[in-house]
Amino acid sequence: MSSKRSRCFVDGCKNEHGSRHLLPTSEPLKTQWNTFIFEGNAPPNLPKFVYVCANHFMPDCFVNEGQYKAGFAKKLILKDGSVPTLRDPASPAEVASTSTQSRSSRDVGVQTEPSQLHSFVTQPPTFQAHHRSIGVQTTVSSFDLSMASVSQTAVMSSTPLKTPPKRPHLDLEEEGDEEDTLKECSSILTAQETDVTFNHTSITEPKGLLAQASSPVQNISKYIVYETCIMELFELCPVCQRSCHVRSQRLGTFLRVEQLCHHCQFSRKWNSQPIMGCTPAGNLHLSAAVYLCGASFFTLEKIFAAMKLQLFRYDTFRRHARMWIEPAVLHKWRNWQDEMLQQLTQREKVIVGGDMRANSPGHSAKYGSYTMMDLETNTIVDVQLIQSNEVGGSYHMEKEGLKRSLDFLDARGVTLDCIVTDRHPQIKKFLRERNVNQFYDVWHIEKGISKQLEKICKLKGCEKLHNWLRSIKNHIYWTAKSSSNGPERVAKWTSMLNHVQDKHTHEDTNFPACLHPPRKSLNKNKWLAAGTLAYYKLEKVLSNKRILKDVAKLCPHYQTSSIEVFHSVILRFAPKNVVFPFLGMLCRLYLAALHYNENAGRPQATTAAGQPLLKVTFPKAKEGEYRVREGKRQATFRYVDDLLDLIFDQVFVDPAPYVDEVLRIPIPPPLCPEYDRLA
Repeated sequence: MSSKRSRCFVDGCKNEHGSRHLLPTSEPLKTQWNTFIFEGNAPPNLPKFVYVCANHFMPDCFVNEGQYKAGFAKKLILKDGSVPTLRDPASPAEVASTSTQSRSSRDVGVQTEPSQLHSFVTQPPTFQAHHRSIGVQTTVSSFDLSMASVSQTAVMSSTPLKTPPKRPHLDLEEEGDEEDTLKECSSILTAQETDVTFNHTSITEPKGLLAQASSPVQNISKYIVYETCIMELFELCPVCQRSCHVRSQRLGTFLRVEQLCHHCQFSRKWNSQPIMGCTPAGNLHLSAAVYLCGASFFTLEKIFAAMKLQLFRYDTFRRHARMWIEPAVLHKWRNWQDEMLQQLTQREKVIVGGDMRANSPGHSAKYGSYTMMDLETNTIVDVQLIQSNEVGGSYHMEKEGLKRSLDFLDARGVTLDCIVTDRHPQIKKFLRERNVNQFYDVWHIEKGISKQLEKICKLKGCEKLHNWLRSIKNHIYWTAKSSSNGPERVAKWTSMLNHVQDKHTHEDTNFPACLHPPRKSLNKNKWLAAGTLAYYKLEKVLSNKRILKDVAKLCPHYQTSSIEVFHSVILRFAPKNVVFPFLGMLCRLYLAALHYNENAGRPQATTAAGQPLLKVTFPKAKEGEYRVREGKRQATFRYVDDLLDLIFDQVFVDPAPYVDEVLRIPIPPPLCPEYDRLA
C-alpha cells in the first residue's frame, strides 16, 4: 500500500487514511472488487488507481500486520489475491489496524511464561511510593498491591487474572513473514548502528520465547526499555480497545504494571523480571555482576543516575552480598583450592613463593594479605588476610601470614622443597627456626643495590661508575641463574670487582676466571682503578657482609615476580583507597585469585597472518627505556559465569550450608573500639 492519503472509494466510508490498490486483472477477482466497492454499478470512467482503506479487509489479508502494530513497519502490505469484505467504516483506521491484538488470549509482546524457580523467602519487599507514569493519561484508583496477598504464580507471570468468557485467539503470523520483519527493522536503524543483530527465533516463533523463558534467569537476555514504551502497551484494553486504569510499582530495577479495565473488567499484572521468592532476579543479578567483576557500586550508581536508570540502594547491595554473593565466592574458592592441593600432595617436592601486600604503605596498614604461589604452575594456592590488631601492629603481619599459610599446607599434606621470599628479617629467622629451605628473590636484592649505586654515581669523581650500572644489574641475575651452590654465587658476584679493573682472573677457586673470551678494550677510560673514590664506593657496596650472605641464597630457578603481578590484579578488585569490611576484603582477594589462576597461563596472541604478537612498553621504573614483551590473548571470565550459576541455582535455593561456612571464619574486631572516643 502507498502512504499517500486519499479518499476511500467504498460507498459511505469517509476515512482518508486510504490505501492504494490496483484493480485485479483477472476477471473473477475484478468482479469481486467491483461488486464490493461499487455494488455492481461501476462508473464507466474509472481512475487509474482505486483506493480502499484498511478497515475493509480482514486481518489475515495483511502480510505484515504484526510488524505494523509493533511499530517496525510504516505501511501495511496486502497478500496476493486479497479482496475487501468488510462494509462497516465506523471504526477509525488506527483502531482497525490493532484489532487483531484484542483477540489474543494473552499479549505475547509483553508477557512471558512463568519460570520454574525455587523460592527462598527472606523478607517481603517494601515498594516505594507510586509515581504515575507519564505514558498513562487516566486517573489510577487506589487499590492494594501487597506482595503477600498475591500468589507466587500471579507474581511471577503476567497472565491475565480475569479474562472474558469468550475471547478469540490470536492468529500467529506465518514463518514467511520473518524476512519482511527484518527488512522493516533494518529500515528504522541508522547506518551508524554497525552492531545490530537479529534473533530469528524470538521474533516469529513462540517456541523461542518459551525456550528463553524456561532457561535460567541469569542467562536470559536483557534490554534497556523506556517507561513510555512500556506504558504504550497498557494504554488500551486488548479486549474492548478502551482506556484502562494503569498503575506501576518499582523496586530497584524491577517494575510491575497492573492494568484494569472498568468497562469489560479485564485485568492483568505484568512483571519486568522474574521474582525469586521476594527478590527480583534482576536486582540480585546486577548486585552479583558488580561484585564479581570488581566494579564499584557507587560508580555504577553515578552511571545509572546519568542515564536516569532505576537502581536500588547501597543497603540492598550489601544485603545481597552478605546473604548470597560472598557465601558463593567463599565456596567456589574452597572447592578450587581443594582440587589444587590434591594435585600438590601428589608431587614429591613443591617450590612455592610468598609475599605480603599491605592495603596502604608504611606501618599503618589495616590489612595485610599474604600470598602463597606454586611457582612451577604459576597459580595461587593460598591467600591469608591478617588485620593489624590481631598481631599487635602492621609490622608483624607478614610473619603471621606466612605462619598461617605454612600451617595450612602442612595440614593438607603438602611437602615443600623450598620457599622463595624477600629479605624480611622476621621471615629469615622464622624459616630458619622451622627448618624450611629459603631462597631470596633476585629482584629485591638488585633493587636495593641499584638504589645505593645510583646515589654514588651522583658524587663528584664517581661519574664513571654510571656506565657500569646496567652490567652490574645483569651480573646479579646471571650469578643466580648459573650457580649451583652458595659459595659459587659469592665467588661470581665478587669477581665483578676485578672485572671493572680489566682483571679477568680471580683468586677464588670456585670461579677462577671470567667466562667471556679474551679481548682488547678500545676504550681504556671505562675501567676503574683501585684506590679511586668510585672503586672504593663500589667495593663497599658489593662486599657488604649482609649482601654476601644474601647473594649466597639467591634463588637459581624461580622468582616472585608473578606474585607482584597478582598484587596488581588485586587493585582491580580491592583498590587501596577504598575501605572494605574484613569479610568483603577476603572475598575480593579470592576473586582476584580466581581471575589470576584462570588467566595466568594465557598463550601468546597471534596476528591475522599467524605471526606471534609482540608489544613495546615503556615501564616507569626503566626511566624511558623500552621493553619488548609477548602480547597475550584476551582474558577470560569463566569464573564469573560459574559463580552466577552457583548463586542462582544453589545458594539462593538453600543458603544455610553456605552461610554456615562463612560463619566459621574468625573475623577480628574492628579497630575503632580499641580507642577511646574524645568527649
